[in-house]
This record gives sequence, C-alpha cells and structure tokens, in this order.
Amino acid sequence: MPNDIELVNFQRNQLLQTTVGDYQNQLIDYLKHLGLPDDNVLVCVEERGTVIQNLPAIINRLSVEKRAGSFYISKFIAACGSGLFDSALNYIWNETIENLREKVGLFDLEFFKSTVKDEDKKKKILSIENLNLIDEWDLVKGCHLTGIISDIGYKHLDYIREMRNWASAAHPNHASLTGMQLCAWLQTCIIEVIGKEPSLPAIEAKRLLQNLRNNVLSSDDVTPIGNALQKSPVDIVTSIFRTIFGMFCDPSTKVETKNNIRLIAKDIWSVLPENSKKEAGVKYANWAVNADLPRRNLAREFLEQVNALSYLPKDTLCAEMAETIDNLLRAHYGFNNFHNEPPYAKMLRKLVPENGAIPSETRFEYVKTLCLCMVGNAYGTSNEAYPIYIELFNKFTDQEIKIYVSLFSDNDFSLRMQYEKCTQLYRGFVNTLLQRTTNEIVKRVIQHISSQTHHQLNGLGKTTEYRKLIDLLK
Repeated sequence: MPNDIELVNFQRNQLLQTTVGDYQNQLIDYLKHLGLPDDNVLVCVEERGTVIQNLPAIINRLSVEKRAGSFYISKFIAACGSGLFDSALNYIWNETIENLREKVGLFDLEFFKSTVKDEDKKKKILSIENLNLIDEWDLVKGCHLTGIISDIGYKHLDYIREMRNWASAAHPNHASLTGMQLCAWLQTCIIEVIGKEPSLPAIEAKRLLQNLRNNVLSSDDVTPIGNALQKSPVDIVTSIFRTIFGMFCDPSTKVETKNNIRLIAKDIWSVLPENSKKEAGVKYANWAVNADLPRRNLAREFLEQVNALSYLPKDTLCAEMAETIDNLLRAHYGFNNFHNEPPYAKMLRKLVPENGAIPSETRFEYVKTLCLCMVGNAYGTSNEAYPIYIELFNKFTDQEIKIYVSLFSDNDFSLRMQYEKCTQLYRGFVNTLLQRTTNEIVKRVIQHISSQTHHQLNGLGKTTEYRKLIDLLK
C-alpha cells in the first residue's frame, strides 16, 4: 500500500500529465496548423514536472516580502511550465541582475562606483536608475569587489552567466537543459544573491563611509577605524580607498568630509595593495592630461598626506624630484643651511619610493646632493635633517651605490673631502655598503677607499688606480 507522501506525489504527477500535457498537445497541433516546426520546441513534461515539484522548497528560502517583488521568478515558473527552459534560464539571470541593482542602491552607490573604471560611465551614474548603463558582468564584478557577493557566489554566477550566454533564449541555440539544472541555478541565485544580505565587512564599510560623510571625526576615532581596516578583506579595503580617494579629489566634497579622510588616510594607505597605490598615481596622470586641475591638485595633496608622492607619474616625479634636489642643494650651500635643509629633506623623502628606486634622469644629482648633506661641512650637519638622510641612504640600491663610490671624481665632492670630519663620516657610511652589495667590482672600490688615509682621500679622484676601478663600474 502506498503511503500518504507517495499518494500526493502520484496525484501531482497525474495533474501535471493532464494539465501541462494537454497544453503541450494543443500547442503542437497549432504549430502544425501554421506549418511551423514542432519538434524539440518544448521540453518534455517529465522535466517540467521536476522543476514544478522542487519549486516550493526552493522558493521557501525567500521571505514573503522578497517573493512579492520577484517578478522574473514568476516568469521563470511560467516558462518552465510551458516547456521553454531556455527562456526560464534568462529569467533567472534577469531576476539576479535586478536584485543586485536594488542592493547597490540600498547599500552605497558611491562605494559601488569606485569599482567602475570607465570614467565616462561613472559620471553618468547619478542614481540606481542609471545602473543599467553598466554591463551586467561589470555589475556582478563590482558587487563582488564591494562585498555584496561572496567569493563562492561570484564563482557560481560566473558559471550561470556562461550558461545563460550559451544555452538561454538570450542567444540562438538548440541546447538541452534539464529540470534539475534549472532548479540548481535558481537555488544558487536565491542563496547567494536574491535572499542574501551583504557581508559584515561590507556593512561596516558602508557605516564608515556614512560616518565620513555625515559626522565630524576626531583623532580618538582613528585607532578603531585603523584596526577594522587591517581586518577587512583586501577587496573591501580597495573599494573603500577608491571611494574615499574619489570623495577627497571631488572639489564639491564638504570640508568636514575631507578633514575626516585626512585623519584615516595613512591607516588605509598602509593596508592598501601595491596595485591600488599605483592606481592613485594613474588617476593623477589622467586628471593632469585632461586639464582637470582641481582634481589633479587634490590627488597630489592626498598622496603628499600619506607620504606617497613617489607614486606620481614618472615624468611628474622626475620633475618634482629634480626641483626638490636642487632646492636642497641650494639650502645646503646657502646661509643658515642647518635650519633650511629639513623642509626640503622631508619633501625628498616623500618622493622616494619604499624600494629606493630613483629615476635614472635624477639619480646622480640625488646621490651627490644626499652625500654632501650627509657628510656636512666644516661646521657639522643639520641635526633635524640628518636622520632623513640616513633613512634615504639605507634605501640605496646597487645603482646608487655605484655613484656613491664614484663621487671622488666630482669636483664639488672632492672639495668637501678636505675636512677630516667629512672624510670620517664618509668612510663610516661607505664601510656599511660593503655588506649591502653583491657587486664584486663595487666591493673592490669600497675596499680601496677604506684603505686610504684622510689626506689620500682628499685627492683620490685624481689617482690612476681609483680611476681604473671606476671605469670598470661603467
């Protein structure tokens, strides 16, 4: 004897066979009457039954409120009942995209806009209604970057998108889809998107952006914000940075908001991936090329705030570095140099990247100027600027070290070697380089310099042996 569940399932199957089957027979007869193809137009009744029988459990994952607005899910069910599975797949995708647009609107439109690379499109996104200007897959990627979609959800949607492009009614095809496939895809979209709220880091990011816009922060608020940023996923941090960088560089942004951003700028920069830091320099370059001077100047101000002027475009960086080196050298040779050097030393530090790589166009003057300031003059060195010189000296790569050991050939530097205090400082610095270089010729030059007395160092640049060693470095 069949149990109650088996009896209910049997009755449902009988109902499907009667209602759906009769509809299919009538439609096929009508197609024949019109002289149109009728083979493989509709999916068989059994596959349709698979979908209809599994739908209640899947739909139950949605709240009553969500169901009431899920227009494309209704169309999905209608298409499945009619046997048009390719259309049903398209409706799944449409429902997902509509839901993502709603989530972006409810979440933070500016946060999402930070993921859009096309500046022309970004400017047109003034409200949620404008999100249809964004390609559907760019919308999905943007929602993934901002935490609205999880990593797993993103991978699932990528597969559903491919199937939608290949097997749905959106494009010509004769692919066969099964009822279980459609059920699985609908369930995935409901679990990962339609019935799911954004992740906790994304919600915290939204709260942070709202606070930056609407409140006045103090220095006491920075520590907890910095701690939260360190724990946030990289994609979320990147999106937050793009948002606040865009806000800061917008001339219309309130002064209070800009001051709030200044407070947390170094904290977010410290946890930002390298490619995002370079992106800030690229934006500066784009604004400069397009003569958008207000945004260009604000971008430079932000980079200066976080000691990252080294991320400026190469041409800009070279020009600024050359000017700063020249100003530092003038200050060093000028009156009251110990007092005047520090501001230019601080500016130079902001221009030098963490890896110490110096543009080849300014490398010689950079090393020479830095060395002159490090060894000082007959009266000593600038106490305030000296630690900065040591910090920059410690970033020397082999390219800078080669110049450093070759400076005895330069007249300005040779003159400085007449002071014993200067030669002692230089000797101490050059000996530390012996452990930092793997270049055997550089090591030979350093050892030769170290073997000289104070008086010999004064005229070292004119000696044949030294010149031969330096020629080997070229």
